Amino acid sequence: MRVSRPAPAVVDLGPRARVLSLVSVDGPDGAPAVVAHTLEGRAARQGYFRVEAWRPGAAVDTSGRRAYLALEVTEWSFSSPHGAQGEDEPQARVRLLARLARAPDGPWSEPYETGGLVEGTESASDASRAAREQLLLESSLRAVDDLLRALAPRPRVEEVELDVDSPLLKPGATAAARGELEEARQSFESVHERHPELAAAAYDLGLVVEALGDWERAEALYAEAVSRKADDRLYRDALESVRARLHGTPAGYPP
Repeated sequence: MRVSRPAPAVVDLGPRARVLSLVSVDGPDGAPAVVAHTLEGRAARQGYFRVEAWRPGAAVDTSGRRAYLALEVTEWSFSSPHGAQGEDEPQARVRLLARLARAPDGPWSEPYETGGLVEGTESASDASRAAREQLLLESSLRAVDDLLRALAPRPRVEEVELDVDSPLLKPGATAAARGELEEARQSFESVHERHPELAAAAYDLGLVVEALGDWERAEALYAEAVSRKADDRLYRDALESVRARLHGTPAGYPP
């Protein structure tokens, strides 16, 4: 069975963070509004993070599912010099500095920089404010995409071994082999409910729910399997792996 597990992100928010709470965006002209809107839209398209505006006085989320984010637009520039052929060669640059914290008032991590450069070519008669705004927006998209890629874990597909010693587990294993994880979950769940003494049922169900993204439940199921069969290395390795991701110290925050 193949399970997609995340490799560490470039800027590690910890395994639970799914909400980016935007505390502040500072920058010149209309840059903050453009960057904030771009970040919200791109995060929604990416599907890993949700971006929400932080509201003063809101309760601090200590669950680890929320990261507090402050952005500074350190460059927001457009130029349109003449090229050798008498054409304008417009270009826009955007640079962002991102700082992260566990609480909206910090302490903040060291800044992480991302940036985007977009170049275009047009005749001098076509150069306009519209071209400036469009190129700055495209540069902002690139800078924001770089930031989201740095924050999100990178997928890593691993082969994992199901325990199918019991014939009761074969239907679930067959479904998992086809990639039908929801069908496999239902099958293993049924066996687990009817035969709670079967350590392999807890382990196999744990693998499937881990693959579906429910690491907390996977941890509980692996722990149950280990409690019933403590000498099984397969079970212990799975439990250690998911615990390391759930409870490891995130590197992207200050201590």
